[in-house]
Amino acid sequence: MLDELIKIDIKTLRSFMAIVECQGVTAAQSRLNVTTSVISGHLTHLEDRLGMTLCHRGRAGFKLTEDGAAVYEACLSFTEAVASFQHQLHYIRQLDSVRGGHIRLCLIDQMPTLFYDALRQCLAASYRDNPLIHFSIDVQSPESMIEKLLGNESDIGVGYFGSFPPLLTFQPAFIETQVVCCGREHRSFHEPDKLTFEELEQDHHWVKRGYITDVSINHIRPKILSATTYQMEATAQLILAGHHVGYLPRDLAMRYEEMGLMKILLPDEASYEVKHHWAYRENLHKHVADFFE
Repeated sequence: MLDELIKIDIKTLRSFMAIVECQGVTAAQSRLNVTTSVISGHLTHLEDRLGMTLCHRGRAGFKLTEDGAAVYEACLSFTEAVASFQHQLHYIRQLDSVRGGHIRLCLIDQMPTLFYDALRQCLAASYRDNPLIHFSIDVQSPESMIEKLLGNESDIGVGYFGSFPPLLTFQPAFIETQVVCCGREHRSFHEPDKLTFEELEQDHHWVKRGYITDVSINHIRPKILSATTYQMEATAQLILAGHHVGYLPRDLAMRYEEMGLMKILLPDEASYEVKHHWAYRENLHKHVADFFE
C-alpha cells in the first residue's frame, strides 16, 4: 500500500481534492497557485495510476464520477490521518523544546481595529499566565491559510474564506464592511455625488482580488479588471495611484480618507459585509485550545 501511495504522489491527491472542493480545474488554480495545465496533468496522472475516471469536466461543467466520489472520501481520511500523525510529532517536539507550548497563529492582513485590540489583550494575558509560551504570527491570503491549517503548519487562522474544507472547524469571528474607494488623483474623487452605480461598475478600472471570494454576497460586477492583488495594503497602493477603484476594509479606507488621500464611493449602494471566521483543526493541543477560548 505504501509503495502504491508513493507511486501516486501526494501532490496529485492534493490537486484532486482542490479540484473537487473548488468544483473545477480553473477554480482550483488560485488555491494551488499553479497553472491549469499542471493541475490537469496531476489529475490525468492520478487517473492513470488508479485506472479509473474520477470526474467529467468540460462545457457541461464539473461532475464527480462514482469512483471519484469514493476516492475523494478516501483522500479526506488519508489527509486527516497524516494531519494527526504530524500533529502528534509536533506535540512531542514541543514538549522537549518549550514547556509552555507553541501557538502558530495565521491572520489575513488589515483586520479591524477592534480585532487587533482584542488580540493584544489575549497575547498579553497569555504571556502573563504562561511566560514560557511561544507565539508565531503569520499574515497570509485565505487560500494559503487553509493550506497551512490542513498541512499542520498553523494552529489557528482567522479571516474571510471562500471555501470551508470539512477537515477544519469554522466558528464566526466578526463581521467586516468592505467599501469601494478611489484615490485623490482619480476622476471620481472630487465629484463622488455625481457617480452612478452603473458608471462605477462599467466605466472604472478595478483592482481584482487574487484569491477566491464569495460572489453571492457582493452584487457588483466590474467590467474592467486591470489589476490583481493578494493583500489589502497592495490594493490600497493601487487605489492611491489614482487609476483604479477597489474594495478595502472600512477601517483601512477611513484612515486614508481622513488624511485626504481616498474617497469612499457609493457607500450605501456598493458596500457589503463579509463574515470572518476562526479556523482550526478539531484535535487542538490543550494550550492552543486554551488560547482560543
